[in-house]
Amino acid sequence: MMKSLRKEKGFTLIEIIVSILLIGFVAVIMSLSGVHMVKSFIYARTNADTLLKSQIAMARIQKELNNVKRVASSSANSVAFTSYRDGANVTIAFNGTNLLLDGFILTDKVSNFSLAYYDNYNSAAQSAFTANTKIIDVNLVITGYEDTPTAYNARIAPSFDMSLNAANGT
Repeated sequence: MMKSLRKEKGFTLIEIIVSILLIGFVAVIMSLSGVHMVKSFIYARTNADTLLKSQIAMARIQKELNNVKRVASSSANSVAFTSYRDGANVTIAFNGTNLLLDGFILTDKVSNFSLAYYDNYNSAAQSAFTANTKIIDVNLVITGYEDTPTAYNARIAPSFDMSLNAANGT
């Protein structure tokens, strides 16, 4: 009189399939969020680099334009002048993708660079330097990650009277 009771241990086929589907679903969700996190990191890092390059370029432009002694030529996207600081000839120009300082690349990936010249804070913008120019407005647009444009603007009022320098020819 032996009764044999078999206790079945293990998983059924349905339990195994459901477990595999749940693991697959969780894996897909995790991989998608991982890809999103990596893209966000690359976006933030690249735009931080773009911001740093732009700030350095604008600081250098402001420093150079603050020392304008005499403007030799000017246009809406370039200016050539003599520096008050050391008497050197300085040129800031935009060539379509790069911003150049004396022929050297100051920053790249520039989508727009423009200069506007003002006689005072209330006057209309001019596209070229005149003897009455007191303020120089600099607009810089740099392209970041995935062609994201970032605009920077600075108004520079040189620390000395440019009209006297331009009128006296000194």
